[in-house]
Amino acid sequence: MYKKYGDCFKKLRNQKNLGLSYFSKLGIDRSNISRFEHGKCMMSFERIDLMLEEMQVPLAEYELIVNNYMPNFQEFFILEMEKAEFSQNRDKIKELYSEVKETGNHLLTITVKTKLGTISQIEVKEIETYLCNIEEWGYFELTLFYFVSDYLNVNQLELSLFNFDKRCENYCRVLKYRRRLLQIAYKSVAIYAANGERAKAENILEITKKYRTVGVDLYSEVLRHLARGIIIFNFENAEVGEEKINYALETLEEFGGMKIKEFYQKKMEKYLKKSI
Repeated sequence: MYKKYGDCFKKLRNQKNLGLSYFSKLGIDRSNISRFEHGKCMMSFERIDLMLEEMQVPLAEYELIVNNYMPNFQEFFILEMEKAEFSQNRDKIKELYSEVKETGNHLLTITVKTKLGTISQIEVKEIETYLCNIEEWGYFELTLFYFVSDYLNVNQLELSLFNFDKRCENYCRVLKYRRRLLQIAYKSVAIYAANGERAKAENILEITKKYRTVGVDLYSEVLRHLARGIIIFNFENAEVGEEKINYALETLEEFGGMKIKEFYQKKMEKYLKKSI
């Protein structure tokens, strides 16, 4: 399993005409790199990311090479599911559910259930337990949490958000991870605000401030605007909050189309203490 990661890294390093000792300035020993390239060990996400960054190779490019220039099934499936959700195509989601059920991928099957609204409390608890027992979350774990968070109560949400700041530090330099982390953060803000937990909502917003400067992402900024609007609507001034929310929704429509605006507009109904 480790060998393909090391092989691809070695290929990139050789293309750049870089020796093993080149990365010593990052505090990474050449013997460890050699062992990684020969499939004798795996390196941490942070170290691989640092070395790729030093070679000016995006992590996404490295992942594509590792997967023979094809997104892996899991990520491709998640992308298809999100597209179906944004377009509110329930038939497509049902089709995806039937497809993944046949593969026997239990967690991915439960993930689709979150979009169909058929997930049971036992399954919610199963995901919560799984996430709490995983020390290092990958993109799938982040996505699993993002999808199931709609079904968590405030206490469950708080437990799952433990160490969230550290997770942001580990992944925020990579766009797809940063976007998912910010999606989690801003949805959590909305859930807290809907349950009268303003301090917790504000705390999550505060945590994310420093990660906004890592890279520009209009979509994430619009979600932040929505989250702030929900707080203002629920705790300060409904009229001002409504204006902020409507501005964000109009921006979503302008850049993403009517479907994505309608998707988030529908979401607002559950997060606001009184409907707009």
